[in-house]
Amino acid sequence: MAIRLLGEEDAAEWWNLKMEALRTEPLAFGKAFEEHLVTTVAAIAERFRNRSPDNFSLGAFDGGKLVGIATFAREAGLKERHKGHIYGVYVTPAQRRKGVARALIATLLSKAREDTSVEQILLAAATQQKAARQLYRHFGFETYGIEPRALKVGSAYVDEEHMILRLR
Repeated sequence: MAIRLLGEEDAAEWWNLKMEALRTEPLAFGKAFEEHLVTTVAAIAERFRNRSPDNFSLGAFDGGKLVGIATFAREAGLKERHKGHIYGVYVTPAQRRKGVARALIATLLSKAREDTSVEQILLAAATQQKAARQLYRHFGFETYGIEPRALKVGSAYVDEEHMILRLR
């Protein structure tokens, strides 16, 4: 397995994997697959092409096939630039429990730590996503709150656990 920054050549494969994530795990993501459909592969390619150290997506590849993704985005405002966020972590079901998510998060955190002005990293995980929350705790993330009914998927509500990792 290889973990690397995603580039424009990965846009179509990322788009398809993101669609799989949104369809198979609708309670785990804030974006709906219907919203994803309006995002073009060309727009994703441009985003990857114009990435900065402050915003990047990583991919986990097994035999050249994209099997996991994770995104880091840093706040842009002067008063919030000390914070970054982890979004959109997903690993295909066939690759779960093989260390793929752990490798993605370890690589993402290592890259984020390269900028010493990033002081903390935030994320939100659906409370029913026990494996994800356990993974984040492994890396030192701590809960700072629960948002009840953070998401509404059809008639189902999803509570989100907000977590923080203080780097400095």
